[in-house]
Amino acid sequence: MVDGTSYLYRAYYTFPYWINKYGEPSGAIYGVINMLRKIILKYQDNQIIVVFDSPNKTFRHAIFKKYKKNRPAMPEDLKKQIPFLYKIIKLIGIPLILVPSVEADDIIGTLSYRAEKIGLTILISSNDKDMLQLVTEKINIINTTYDVIIGPKEIKKKYGITPKLMIDLLALMGDVVDNIPGIPGIGEKTALMLIKHFGCLEKIYEEIENIKILPIHGAKNISIKIKKNKEIAFLSKKLSTIKLDIPLDVDLENLKTSKLKKQKLLHFFNHYNFKKWKKQVENDSWLTTKK
Repeated sequence: MVDGTSYLYRAYYTFPYWINKYGEPSGAIYGVINMLRKIILKYQDNQIIVVFDSPNKTFRHAIFKKYKKNRPAMPEDLKKQIPFLYKIIKLIGIPLILVPSVEADDIIGTLSYRAEKIGLTILISSNDKDMLQLVTEKINIINTTYDVIIGPKEIKKKYGITPKLMIDLLALMGDVVDNIPGIPGIGEKTALMLIKHFGCLEKIYEEIENIKILPIHGAKNISIKIKKNKEIAFLSKKLSTIKLDIPLDVDLENLKTSKLKKQKLLHFFNHYNFKKWKKQVENDSWLTTKK
């Protein structure tokens, strides 16, 4: 499962000034396809699916109008590349999923848990911290920046908590990227301390009177902040929770990688000046390890 939206922004900011011979922007297209090609070459015997965010508002915007409000509008030169990027991904033969008013996280979460239930092992390619809540023994995350695979043991080693409690961590400390508020004045260190001591957000509030007697600096003040911001904390948890039950008219068995459409792909690679890739497609070596 590839978080295409995560790839999209990484690619755009890595190659911000790329243009083709017609003056059209091409950096995001090149960057995303390059990352996908590496995934295909590394995991050729696996089923690969790319998922993108819908451009429409989601249920999270409905319950919190400021959701993702800190994010700048998508640059126009990036927006122009997206339709062609989608076409190229399909021509490569990779299933692409985009559902109106649904975020990629929720689609990936739903499909991953469906796949796990029928005995499949899932690797999610994403650098987003909120994806860590999906991790199980059969669902792992690959951080492609560092080529590191993250499972339950890695999360326990880094944070000292189980993957499911990553939701509660975000609920307490918030998430600047998505403008999830969290509790003002509660950072990662304090949030982790509370979760390790009490457990999930619900248990923290059940034992809220015990916070002020914890042997830590500022325990009384922390207790006051937690009490004062209960509504914000539970709203933040709802915003942070990836849905696992999105109604998707998708059959996992039909999401198989197909053979690339050579002639049409050559047209796009020529159009965007991807000369090396064009030559490799011509001699049938683009998706092989041979030069």
